[in-house]
Amino acid sequence: MEKLSLAITELLAMSLGVDRTHYRDFFEDGRSIMRCNYYPPCPEPELTLGTGPHCDPTSLTILRQDQVEGLEVFDGNRWRSVRPIRDALVVNIGDTFMVRELPLRLLITPKFLPITCTCNIKCSVI
Repeated sequence: MEKLSLAITELLAMSLGVDRTHYRDFFEDGRSIMRCNYYPPCPEPELTLGTGPHCDPTSLTILRQDQVEGLEVFDGNRWRSVRPIRDALVVNIGDTFMVRELPLRLLITPKFLPITCTCNIKCSVI
C-alpha cells in the first residue's frame, strides 16, 4: 500500500503541474493510519445509526470493495452508487490533501455516504 500511495501522490503532483516528487516528503516515511470497520448484514437498515455523509479526513483513502455494494459519492446534486469492480480499488482524495493544496483551488474533496447492506457482510480497511 505504501508504494501504491506514493505512486498515486506522484500522479496527483504531475496532474497539478508540479514536480512528481513534490509530495514525497509528506508520504514516504510510511506513517499512516489504518482503520478496520465491520458492518454485519442488517435486515432493517432504516433503524441503524451508521456513518452519515462525510468527506474523508485523510490524504488518501484506498478501499477494496470486495464485490459488496454500499458506497455512494455525492455528484453535484445527487448521490451516485459506486459499483464494485472485481480486483479494482477505489481511491478517494481526502480533506488533508485538499487543505495542503488550497491555494491551487483545483481539488474538491468528494462527499461519501456508506449504505447499510441488508444481506452481505461489509468490511472496510481504511
